[in-house]
Amino acid sequence: MDHRSYGTKGLHADILNELGRAIVANIYPEGEVLPREVELQEKFDASRQTVREAIRVLTAKGMVYARKRAGTFVTTKANWNFLDPDILAWHEKGTLPASLLRDIVEMRRLIEPSAAQFAAERGDDKEIARIGAALERMHINVDQSDHFYEADIEFHMSIFEASGNTLIDRMSTILRPLLEASFRIQSSANEERGLDDGYDVHRAVFDAIARRDGPNAKLRMELLLDRAVTEVYAKR
Repeated sequence: MDHRSYGTKGLHADILNELGRAIVANIYPEGEVLPREVELQEKFDASRQTVREAIRVLTAKGMVYARKRAGTFVTTKANWNFLDPDILAWHEKGTLPASLLRDIVEMRRLIEPSAAQFAAERGDDKEIARIGAALERMHINVDQSDHFYEADIEFHMSIFEASGNTLIDRMSTILRPLLEASFRIQSSANEERGLDDGYDVHRAVFDAIARRDGPNAKLRMELLLDRAVTEVYAKR
C-alpha cells in the first residue's frame, strides 16, 4: 500500500527517506540544523549532487529551509505538506498528529457519503462493476491485511469515479495518501479481531449503490466512517 510520490530506489532516495524519518521522529526537531553537506556525503558515501537532491526534495515538501552560510534548518510542522504521501509514510504507526487524524476524518465525512449517494444515482454499470470488483478483492483477502486495504482503497477510489462529479473524482489524488495513512492505523486496530466486519460494512455500501438507492448508500457510508473513526482512535 505504498504509493509514495518519490522514487524509493537509489542513494538519493535512501538519504531522503532517512532524513525524512529522522525529522518526523523529532531526531531533528523544529529549528534544528541538519548535518552539513560534507557530513552527509561521508555518512552515505554520496556525491554533493546526490545530497543536494535529497535536501531539495525535503525543501519542496516544506520540511526544511536553507540559510545562506548557516545551513539547512527544520521548519515547523505547520509548514509541512501533510497531503504528501512520503511525509505520511515516514510516520510510524500511532505517531500521526491527532489534529491530522481529526482533519482526515472530517474531510472523509464531508465527501464520501455524498460520493456514495451520487455513485448510486449516477454511476454506470461499468463503474459500479469496478466498485464490486474491489469489494470482491477485499473478500478474498480478509486474512491478508495489506492486500485487503489495497482493495479497500480501490473501493473508495472507484466510488469517487462513479460519483459523476469531476471535482470529487479529482479529490481522489488528495484523499488517497490520507486514506493510506488512516488504513495503516485501522489495520493495527484490526490485528486481533480480523477483517470480516470491515468487509461486511463495505458490502452494505455496495449493495445500496448496486440497488441505485442513493439515500441508503449515503447512510451506509456514514456508518462505515463511524466504524473507521472507532478503529483509528483505538490506537491513539
